[in-house]
Amino acid sequence: MHIVLASDNNYAEFVAVVIASAIANNHDYIHFHLLANDIDSATIRLLRAQIPAESGELHEYNICDLKEKLQVKVPETIAVSSYARLFLPSILPTDIKKIIYVDCDTVIADDISGLWNTELQDNYIAGVLDTLPNNESKTNIGLPATAPYINAGVLLINLELWRQNQLEQEFIQFLLNHDGHVHHHDQGIINGVCKGKVKIVHPRYNCTSNYYSHPFWLLQKTNSPFYTEKEYMQARNSPAILHFTEGFYNRPWIANSLHPKRSVFHHYHDLTAWKDAPLRKDRRSRLVRLLSWEFLNLPYPVYDFSASAVSKLSELIKRK
Repeated sequence: MHIVLASDNNYAEFVAVVIASAIANNHDYIHFHLLANDIDSATIRLLRAQIPAESGELHEYNICDLKEKLQVKVPETIAVSSYARLFLPSILPTDIKKIIYVDCDTVIADDISGLWNTELQDNYIAGVLDTLPNNESKTNIGLPATAPYINAGVLLINLELWRQNQLEQEFIQFLLNHDGHVHHHDQGIINGVCKGKVKIVHPRYNCTSNYYSHPFWLLQKTNSPFYTEKEYMQARNSPAILHFTEGFYNRPWIANSLHPKRSVFHHYHDLTAWKDAPLRKDRRSRLVRLLSWEFLNLPYPVYDFSASAVSKLSELIKRK
């Protein structure tokens, strides 16, 4: 099995958690491929040390030249290393035909051989449908409102087909066509370029935070296509990959996180060299915290009214 992660030094702590959880829950020998953006050698040694020889190995790739490859300036609100997955065909050895890409804010909580063995056929990627608040993410990249749109935090990638069809060049061209500002950044690029060649897999392979904070009816209302309620519940109750996306619960490594699965993260975090690292500060504004509290504790119409009012007020301020 080949698992790819991309990180800078700030997120290396979470790379260690992904590695620890993958080894604990999978019997396959795992090749971990780390796309490293200025990660120091001491940290790389710590990551290698936590992989038993019989379980796998770590391969490191320096991606410090990524900004030059992108050819345009990208927003500073996103780590540039997240764009690294777009260049996997030229970064990884050519004998690797497929990979599982996972974001660093994940925990591999169960056996993922089912995802690894998914038949891709002529599809570029396999992934899980995202939980979007509206259709803006689709329409901004030229997708119809009813088109599938996946969360790029966990992907099974047909690397052989990416190379054959020169997708790396297509990704760059897509970014250039949007002047470096694609909605949802690299995720938008992947969805825009790979449209029509996407295989949808069970949501337990990328169970985002919204599966715990949002009721099924709300996710179904704002997403088309979407999963059945049975699949939604299976993902919640038996996630194979937990994806701690930003949301109303906050992430488990942030102080005061209320995420229902935070103990899973801390279990694997305790197996790493960063087990004594303190929780990080909650840097959300008071307004965001208030809206989060409303969503989680009050009837949905109350939150919806508050969020709409805040949105309208923000628009007025921008116009002035």
